[in-house]
Amino acid sequence: MAKDNLPANTTANPPATGRGGKYNFPCAAIQRIEQDDEKRAFMAKSIENNLYFFNVGLSPVKSDEEMCERLNYFFTECAKSQQLPTVEKMANCLGYHRQTLYDWEHGKNHGFSSATAEIIRKAKQILAGIDADLAQEGKIQPVVYLFRAKNFYGMKDQQDVVLTPNTSQLSDADIATIEDKYAELPGE
Repeated sequence: MAKDNLPANTTANPPATGRGGKYNFPCAAIQRIEQDDEKRAFMAKSIENNLYFFNVGLSPVKSDEEMCERLNYFFTECAKSQQLPTVEKMANCLGYHRQTLYDWEHGKNHGFSSATAEIIRKAKQILAGIDADLAQEGKIQPVVYLFRAKNFYGMKDQQDVVLTPNTSQLSDADIATIEDKYAELPGE
């Protein structure tokens, strides 16, 4: 054993993160947040903001008209209180789980009318625009924007390749040329 009863391969002041760091595990990262006054204040404000919209949504909307009014209230309140509107907060404000909104939007379950899906799509378009602005201005990391865009706004990394059949017919002469070419191949 080394000096002060520490094993020889350890130091008195281990790094916070990285090899040998004391905050390398998720539960340790949470402890680190809880030790920082600024981060604790942010966490408290986030809880307060989410709980506010949860309480508003304790009376779920019952019609498309009420949904439109509640969405206007939601976005206006987010602007007034200077908080970032999210899909999760929006769902809480409407009084439904975000999966329910997703199901309405994609026709898996019917909402209040045929217009419900379009209302949800338009509200998410506002959220997508806000996220795009934040990403462009460097206020959120690109990977966060990509995650949200793919998971909440229907964007995807995709290349569409369209194959069309060749409609020209081979003539008998072309077929004979091809047969002769393959007949000349060595081996078989």
